[in-house]
Amino acid sequence: MLVIIAASLLPVALLLLYIYQRDTFQKEPFRLLMKAFVFGILAAFLDIAVASFFDHIFPKLSVSPFNDALYTSLVLAALPEELCKLFMLYLCIWKSPYFDEYFDGIEYSAFLGLGFAGIENIFYVMQGGLGLAVSRGLFAVPAHFFFAIFMGYFFSLARFRYKKRKKYLFLAYFVPVIFHTIYDLILMYSDNLTSGDYYVKSTSMDGLLSLLFLVFFFFVWHAAIRRVKKISGK
Repeated sequence: MLVIIAASLLPVALLLLYIYQRDTFQKEPFRLLMKAFVFGILAAFLDIAVASFFDHIFPKLSVSPFNDALYTSLVLAALPEELCKLFMLYLCIWKSPYFDEYFDGIEYSAFLGLGFAGIENIFYVMQGGLGLAVSRGLFAVPAHFFFAIFMGYFFSLARFRYKKRKKYLFLAYFVPVIFHTIYDLILMYSDNLTSGDYYVKSTSMDGLLSLLFLVFFFFVWHAAIRRVKKISGK
């Protein structure tokens, strides 16, 4: 059990250290960063209820491998997860006097997103074993980190650019949802075509989707880190 937890949280710890070291202006109170991390864990539990609610109110799509993947990635994953994260981020730091720099939004959002990713990773690895810890450590945990960077980036713009606050709050939700949906959609569509009820034996399609996933993942990685460097100044 301890090995599984350690393997699940190692990539989380490394990314937390990375974003913390990027704060070169005025270090945030560690207790408030840990509060954001805990709020991320709470967001994961809140997501269970919100995803169930969304599943009841959104109309089902016609049955097909793509539609099934789209519904799951958008309605059951991206929309509720990013909403819960943004809601918890707002509760955690919006009115805090320590939220006084542009980079703060990214840092707190990253801690919160990694809290969400950490508890989610533990659950997945406990079910799938240590082998799953490697793939999720390389892709799923960093993906949550990148989504959180975009959320925090626009969240800071909403805080400090008053005239366009509604626009940036919308983007703080919309942009992570889009990236999150595409990330899950590629993986779930590929899984639908290679296993389960929709199984289609197609090596070329599987290879194409794998390539598409890698290209998209590194695009999001590059775009997110650019924003970190732009705001942190290094």
